[in-house]
Amino acid sequence: MKEVLKHYQKIFQDEFEKVNFIKFPSELYEPIDYALKTGGKRLRPTLTIMTCDFYANDYKNAINPAIAIETFHNFTLVHDDIMDDAPIRRGLPTVYNKYGTNIAILSGDAMFTKAYEYVTYTDEKKLPLVLKVFNKTAREVCEGQQLDMNFETIQNISREQYMEMIHLKTAVLIGACMKIGAILGNASEKEVDAIYEFGLNTGMVFQLQDDLLDTFGDEKIFGKRIGDDIIDCKKTFLYIVALENLSAKDKDEFIKIYSDNNIVDSQKIKIITDFFNKANVMEECKKTMLDYHEKAIKALPNTGLKLEQQETLKEIAESMLVRNL
Repeated sequence: MKEVLKHYQKIFQDEFEKVNFIKFPSELYEPIDYALKTGGKRLRPTLTIMTCDFYANDYKNAINPAIAIETFHNFTLVHDDIMDDAPIRRGLPTVYNKYGTNIAILSGDAMFTKAYEYVTYTDEKKLPLVLKVFNKTAREVCEGQQLDMNFETIQNISREQYMEMIHLKTAVLIGACMKIGAILGNASEKEVDAIYEFGLNTGMVFQLQDDLLDTFGDEKIFGKRIGDDIIDCKKTFLYIVALENLSAKDKDEFIKIYSDNNIVDSQKIKIITDFFNKANVMEECKKTMLDYHEKAIKALPNTGLKLEQQETLKEIAESMLVRNL
């Protein structure tokens, strides 16, 4: 599986490095180049290219849409980091931290337009359908981000509310990456729907693991400051489970501390992590991840892919359960 992903990742990276994002005025475009060229897993565009190749035995039609997807994804990160006041991304200063908030906002806007520019380079026969998927996904990601922001001022978030938020903010984009790849690979409507279902549920696993890593991960490996969600009072799945499992007394104390911005960061992280451990959040998170993983695997037989290709996707889904970055 790793070799397959690395193969398609290299294909994308080689094409991506040919793109020149530096234009005039440099103050606008240098932050874009910085955001796009400072690493990252390139998971989403890699999935697009791989899926297209799985169906068509040819990935070339997926290159420009993959560039569009990676540019759009990084645009969301640039703006997310501003809203979250996050100082580090991929082990480096975030765009707003390096260049200032106003430039980061404008550069992010320019990235959004560049993403659409690369969508238009799609094969003209496939463009209307690809654009429809891209538009819907872009809107849903924004809706998910707004829900995430809404949660900042709400103490009691239900599990259903949280799942809808991460469905929109994270999962739909991973699903769309594979859906676009399948469309470009001439998959049938049934196959396109199945691969989207696989990607969607794998995306849910991805975000739940991200929630875990933010508290229990290794900063050097994760590439982001550990405990950011706690410091920023973000309502994560860990928070939801803690509300469900803690005693009434502990729950009141937990909410009080979690919403307090005046506690020293390191102290707050330690106290909240202790509450998380008391509430068995890691065990519950892993159980929920496994539920979504099983849904993803159940979609594979309907994708119409060869058994060895299905096995590759199964291994990718399994890797999401244990990833540490």
